[in-house]
Amino acid sequence: MDTLSIEAEVPKPVANRATRLTILCRAATQANQQSRFSSADAPLPKEQARLKALASDLRPLDMVLHAPERAAFETAAALSARVTLCSPLRDVAYGAWENRTVADIAHHWPEDLERWSADPESAPHGGESFAAAQARAADWLESYHAVGGNTLAVSHAIIVKLLFLHVVGAPLTSIWRIDVAPLGMLALSSDGRRWALRGFGAGAPDSF
Repeated sequence: MDTLSIEAEVPKPVANRATRLTILCRAATQANQQSRFSSADAPLPKEQARLKALASDLRPLDMVLHAPERAAFETAAALSARVTLCSPLRDVAYGAWENRTVADIAHHWPEDLERWSADPESAPHGGESFAAAQARAADWLESYHAVGGNTLAVSHAIIVKLLFLHVVGAPLTSIWRIDVAPLGMLALSSDGRRWALRGFGAGAPDSF
């Protein structure tokens, strides 16, 4: 299936139409298996069966968005023939830690890893802090209230977690108490003013 991807613009609001948004964690990659900070990998071959099953269960979607990284695009492309690039959903930038495993970082930079784990404002790797990543993803989310219809957005586990914390008003330090598996999701609905949680975990309610 050939998939067209274009850069996203937030659609114009649709009056009197509820907005449903499901943010899906992209399929598993080799980086997941190796506990490595990387978004450049393709989905594992074994994920194709899960994606096919998910695609068959989806209710009609008005839009499918994806983060710019390969795994997010290929996950979205397995679910729709027309997908839209959404840059604010990109993965956290890990700077000097990009493509390194957690074990390697713990060996070479133990104090930096400890500081990064404790302080969401810190970015000892020279990349992006959790606070900065949440701010740009949340800005996009808050612009989407009145779009209307049913949207699926494919991003990364860390972005799903950061947006969950934003919606429920939990502190960023709670991020280590949440686990989002590949193809896990955050399902939301909006009345045009605020987001409400519809589901969070392994499967979206009512097939999105």
